[in-house]
Amino acid sequence: MQKGVDRRERIMRAAGTHFLKDGFERTSMDRIAASARVSKQAIYEHFRDKEDLFDQVVRADLAPVSVRELNDRGDLFSTAVAAAETLFEAFARPRNFGLFRANIVATRRFPQLAADLHDFRRSQSRAFGLYLEQQAQAGLIAPIEGNPVDLGTRLGGMAVEGARYFLGYKPPAQAVRQLQARLAAEVYCFGVGKAVVPAGLDPQPAYAPVLPEPPATVQMRMSAERFAALCDAAADEFLAQGFEGASLDAIAAATGVGRATIYRRFGGKAGLFAHVMEREIAAQWQDIAEPEGDTPLMRMERLCRIVLDLHLSPRSLALYYLLVQESDQFPELARRFYDMQIDRVARPLQRITASAGMAPMAPALLRMFHALAVFGVRYVVSLRAVDDAERALVSRQAAAIFWQGISGPRT
Repeated sequence: MQKGVDRRERIMRAAGTHFLKDGFERTSMDRIAASARVSKQAIYEHFRDKEDLFDQVVRADLAPVSVRELNDRGDLFSTAVAAAETLFEAFARPRNFGLFRANIVATRRFPQLAADLHDFRRSQSRAFGLYLEQQAQAGLIAPIEGNPVDLGTRLGGMAVEGARYFLGYKPPAQAVRQLQARLAAEVYCFGVGKAVVPAGLDPQPAYAPVLPEPPATVQMRMSAERFAALCDAAADEFLAQGFEGASLDAIAAATGVGRATIYRRFGGKAGLFAHVMEREIAAQWQDIAEPEGDTPLMRMERLCRIVLDLHLSPRSLALYYLLVQESDQFPELARRFYDMQIDRVARPLQRITASAGMAPMAPALLRMFHALAVFGVRYVVSLRAVDDAERALVSRQAAAIFWQGISGPRT
């Protein structure tokens, strides 16, 4: 019996290494068996299939945890800095980061596992949420609208800049994490008007929605309509099946374009993927007009709602799942998707703050605003519908945090 237990644990360790490093799709049972030094049949003696193995490997890290102890520094700002630093340090640990990424990738295929992972991560902000509730009850901050734990999770989302580090960007060094955590706490507590962006934070690359020519050695004659149909079919196949699972035969059958033509035009599956995903990213870019409203806060709230609605569109969420999953193989595409979203929100946000007499927003602040507007990755790791009332609530909350901070007066 002990021999069987040891073998099962060895399989779990080997599978965990491959799943968190290579993802579900690229991890084969043969590779796991070789790493665990067992036969593939031995794996099936302990697990029904690869899906069952993945589920159990990930859940093994979801051991019950007590509420994270809060480091109460005596005032809201100092306590928020400590909480943000702690959350960012936990986020950046390779195992935790791998689980978080697995959470996003697993959402559509393993919805219950994704929900449980989300609840596990959310529990890490419970102590800070309860602290905020106590502060509100004591009259030290404004009354909290909605769930105080949800409000507490906002700080962590701002510190880690939403989905940035799942979309082609590497988690920063500890010194930069501390700078970002402190800036997030300053914006969170006092409002953007008092925030001073420290030197040392990453700049934000410019995004230009320009579609490059496909990397073909031979340009085939093809009408614009037929080429567009090919790209549409390929995009649908990749978004539904992922890069590994997508079939060039299925794309060819849907369009009447032969595999040989696809290879000559794009150089192969990877070239086709890069082109159609760049096309998808460019299609989601738009120059958002500055929303109307009597005050900057009202305009900012409406901008948050516009950005959230764009984020929650089925095509946008599908791109998240795909590009997070493929960010190791196609990091430039994943970064382009992230950079497009920041550019899309930066333009109207800069107009709002300029009309209020404020200096142009630094890149780190633009990224924090986007993380607030879309609620980090909360809605990426959940398949539930988000109704109008919830969208309105989180948009009000995001605008209030960014414009005034939770310790300032509300207008």
